[in-house]
Amino acid sequence: MTPSAENHSVLILAGGRGERFWPWSRPERPKQLLPLARGGRTLLDATLERALRLVPRERVLILTARDLVEAVRAECPGVAVVGEPVPRNTAPAIGAAAAWFQSRGSGAFMVLPSDHLIDDLDAFVADATRAFEAAGSERVLLTFGIPVSHPETNFGYIQRGAQVGPRLHRVARFTEKPDRARAEQYLAGGEHLWNSGMFVWRPDVFLDALEASRPALAAPLRALAAAAADERGFERALDPVFPGLEAISVDYAVLEHAPNTLVLEAAFDWDDLGSWGAWARRQPRDGHGNVLFGDAVAVDCRSCIVVGEGGTAAALGLEDMVVVHVDGSTLACRLADTDRVRRVSEAVRERGAR
Repeated sequence: MTPSAENHSVLILAGGRGERFWPWSRPERPKQLLPLARGGRTLLDATLERALRLVPRERVLILTARDLVEAVRAECPGVAVVGEPVPRNTAPAIGAAAAWFQSRGSGAFMVLPSDHLIDDLDAFVADATRAFEAAGSERVLLTFGIPVSHPETNFGYIQRGAQVGPRLHRVARFTEKPDRARAEQYLAGGEHLWNSGMFVWRPDVFLDALEASRPALAAPLRALAAAAADERGFERALDPVFPGLEAISVDYAVLEHAPNTLVLEAAFDWDDLGSWGAWARRQPRDGHGNVLFGDAVAVDCRSCIVVGEGGTAAALGLEDMVVVHVDGSTLACRLADTDRVRRVSEAVRERGAR
């Protein structure tokens, strides 16, 4: 924890379902609770470690789905965990957290998704500290941009505007997931960064920005501050409020409209681990380039991912393939198709299976 972080806070968003890691990821055990971080740690545990490098444990709030509260509390003992009664995307979640932190006299707070992977903690802490200083002294909404390394079509992009400091720019424009041609233009132009989904701002600054663009959303969220004495009371206060809120991302609700948005180009490594292939890039490999995890066997295979849990996963004579067997369910696909695994989980769900 940095010495100046005593009045800052961290929000961890842990309500996602991570369907791209089916069958390892299930509704009751989503991506953030899987051992996808280095050393077999869960992504949530690794995210909490980053948070605790910035603020004390009592200044961390985790928002998750109501049915995941106990699993999240078991993974993060001693941290405030609040379950949302229904999913309403990131803008309502962050607005509720802003009310929670405001009632506690918090300075700026950082928003961290629970399913990203960052290994360079020193660089992360340095950038986060700088962001806290900027957001604590000015009425700005600060987001972290990731240097673009390839024409990715699954990420949002941020176009940099006027420079206001080292690696710090005003935001000229947010763009949602582009097609391949536009993503290639962004890479070649050098003016864009990937939108990481990590932010820093003061509670009052965020709620004011939300009120300016979505007043019907801001009003009931502001009122939650009166019920933020403890986790259980806050959950009870969410029950009548959340179902009636607009489900909308913070990008659409706030950032695309706010004139005081800045982007800090991150100096740390970052990966959102959006597919089996993305996870494998960070894992150790055997002499034939295979990633083996758990009860897994690969014979005469090259550049494969084999994962076994609750039973053996075995692959024979394969190349550039994924074979995953978890508790009676099996996935087999080409490595090049791992970003489409969500279609499989959707098809399984339509069958009424888990």
